[in-house]
Amino acid sequence: MGDLEKKRSKEEEVAATGREEEQQLPYPKSVFFIVGNEFCERFSYYGMKAILSIYLKKKLHFTEDKATVIYHTFSMFCYFTPIFGAMIADQLLGKFKTIVYISIIYVLGHLLKTLAAIPTLGIPPVEFSLIGLALIAIGTGGIKPCVSAFGGDQFKLPEQARQLQTFFSIFYFSINAGSLISTVLTPAIREDVECFGDDTCYSLAFGIPAILMLVATVIIIMGKPLYKMKPPQGNILTRVFGSIGYAVKKKMDGVPAAHWMDLAKDRYEPQLVEDVKCVLRVLVLYLPLPVWWALFDQTGSRWTFQATRMNGVVGGAGTIKPDQMQVINPLLILFLLPLFDKILYPAFAKFNMLQMPLQRMTAGGILTAASFFISGFLELEMMKTYAKIPAVGFSEIHFMNNIPCHVSLQLSNGTGLVQEEAIDKLENMVLRNLEPGKYSLDMEVSSTCLPAILTKRTEQVEVMTHDKEVTAVFLGVDGGAVLPTVLDGHDDPEKDDGANGRIKVVYDMGKLEKSTNLTLKSDKSYSFDLQPNGVYGSNYSKIDTGLYDIMMDDAKLGNITIDQGGVYSLIVARDPETNIHRSLTHTLTTPNSIHILWLFPQYFVITVGEIMFSVTGLEFSYSQAPDSMKSVLQAAWLLTVAFGNIIVIIVAEAKAFNDQASEFFMFACLMLVDMGIFMWLAWRYTPRFVGSRDIPMKNGVANTNFKNDTEM
Repeated sequence: MGDLEKKRSKEEEVAATGREEEQQLPYPKSVFFIVGNEFCERFSYYGMKAILSIYLKKKLHFTEDKATVIYHTFSMFCYFTPIFGAMIADQLLGKFKTIVYISIIYVLGHLLKTLAAIPTLGIPPVEFSLIGLALIAIGTGGIKPCVSAFGGDQFKLPEQARQLQTFFSIFYFSINAGSLISTVLTPAIREDVECFGDDTCYSLAFGIPAILMLVATVIIIMGKPLYKMKPPQGNILTRVFGSIGYAVKKKMDGVPAAHWMDLAKDRYEPQLVEDVKCVLRVLVLYLPLPVWWALFDQTGSRWTFQATRMNGVVGGAGTIKPDQMQVINPLLILFLLPLFDKILYPAFAKFNMLQMPLQRMTAGGILTAASFFISGFLELEMMKTYAKIPAVGFSEIHFMNNIPCHVSLQLSNGTGLVQEEAIDKLENMVLRNLEPGKYSLDMEVSSTCLPAILTKRTEQVEVMTHDKEVTAVFLGVDGGAVLPTVLDGHDDPEKDDGANGRIKVVYDMGKLEKSTNLTLKSDKSYSFDLQPNGVYGSNYSKIDTGLYDIMMDDAKLGNITIDQGGVYSLIVARDPETNIHRSLTHTLTTPNSIHILWLFPQYFVITVGEIMFSVTGLEFSYSQAPDSMKSVLQAAWLLTVAFGNIIVIIVAEAKAFNDQASEFFMFACLMLVDMGIFMWLAWRYTPRFVGSRDIPMKNGVANTNFKNDTEM
């Protein structure tokens, strides 16, 4: 008993000495350079990525499927490259040189991305953008495993263990701060700022992240005199892969063993082989993880495209940009993580629910599937307001009636009468599903229509329609005769991808000697030059939402309301009855009627799923791995993200679904099947004993008791 008391006294003395030394060691000033670097780098990455999917579709003119493929290909490489960054740092250059050299590549990628977005330079935007994305993927992935570990190197352990915990709290706060600020800021810049003659400014929205990445590189270099540099010490990954490869080769040669990894013990130390066995047991549980990442990473692609088709107007507070909705996830994470840790998990534990980490992961996966069911049902409602684009092999005709009478229309081709329709006075109508080709259009008004004015009530015109295009036909009056006019170009029912409406001015100014100015006046004004002597149509213009006065020179013709997502034809012509110019508004595409905040439920559910699946899963796998294998599991975790993005690429390239709702439902069902497989793997899993030197799972976020995990 005396010996035990002496031993305890000695341990207390050592602990007291450690606490005293911790108080004497100053907080390393070098870490503030590392934290500043991380804030700027995360700002640059998330700021660029927030607007990437919309940029690919709107400015580089990729389809949604192709933009989704490029977005997820970029994300995939961002999570493949960390393995090579870690190897370079651990075997060749060390962490500091790896961060600096790869950051230069990172800055170059941002520079190319920014230059590609400047239209006046005349450089190939697609090629420069894709090369820039490749360099950014190398940059962000290459430094990802180095920066936090480099910060940890600045502390002396175990004397500064508490200070190290404080550092990681500040470090991850800087990550959240950088991503939150940039995800709000860059979409606002790209939408609300105009530059280089364009109504958006993607070059500035990409340029600010580029500048922040340059600042991040300068900051990390400035702190060099203060850093503690550790030389490369070799990478555990190479030894792990080597031992596995060696054991597999001997197994294939027919060498017997109780466990196939034991075959590597004649070349590798036994402790390494036993540690690899532990890791392989955890990696089996990683097999279903890519499907979860396939769903989660679509918040930046498919869900962002979904947001572009919704109404983001928030009263007098302005308009929520579609790509700003991504900020909901990190905001909810900051709020919900402590809520789950301190309140929800302990409350469930009282009812013997969600006590085991693998149970929580299963519940989180099911919730993630539920979020895609929600997005699918929301998509079904939104489809009612979508732009109706002619499919391949079909064309459409858009009729705009400027006559205050009912007009009868007959459309014929070489085979005879194709379609007979009628259009109400001053209305518009679209004939759909027409075969592309040459048609003869006959229009007629009744004898009661403008009896004192019209002397010729029928007219014929040739209409040429084209594949996947909408041909515009203006129905008006010229003197005493009705006159159908086919406008040059074609109408475009596609909605604006931002928070705006689109408008085309169709006008008949009559026989004037000079052009006339038309202005839409509100807080912001838009001007159009109207040419005389004929019927013309302007190009489409992106217009901010709101109520506008329609001014022709100094005369007010009326008002027009522009709603988000609406596509309008503004008719400016003389009223056949009064011979005075007036305006009409024809809607080609219905505005977004479903508010963007209806996305909140699916973001909330997937964020809860992330906390229960991803956060718990990462901590669980860390707790189940030996100390020497933590980095191996981190690399494997990042690879599951990469493979998840590959799943999205395959689905997007396959184009197996006619509508987005069906694809959402498919992913939801796939996730449920995936969770069934995960439950079976969890039931078979034998937990590893957690020793005192391992990382325990905290109460609330993780569970310290693993002996009953297989009870799931």
